[in-house]
Amino acid sequence: MKSTKPDLAAFHHQVLMDDMMEVVGVDLLDVVDVDGGQSYLQARSNCHGCPCKASCRDWLMEQRRAEPQDFCPNADLFRTVKKRHQN
Repeated sequence: MKSTKPDLAAFHHQVLMDDMMEVVGVDLLDVVDVDGGQSYLQARSNCHGCPCKASCRDWLMEQRRAEPQDFCPNADLFRTVKKRHQN
């Protein structure tokens, strides 16, 4: 029987990033539009390797709408995307 732990881990990382984008007000398609999806793929990788998963999860549980946080390895990308769509 194959272990599902890696699949569950990938799912949890995806949920964290999706939740982060929602809370900071960034649309998935806007992130993909930055450079044809390369930044999005890098952001997923950043999230997967992030050492702040517990802090991220705790912070997300307390937020409804907020600015990207410095602990997030994708904060600069999310700020850039937000700025592009505010103009």
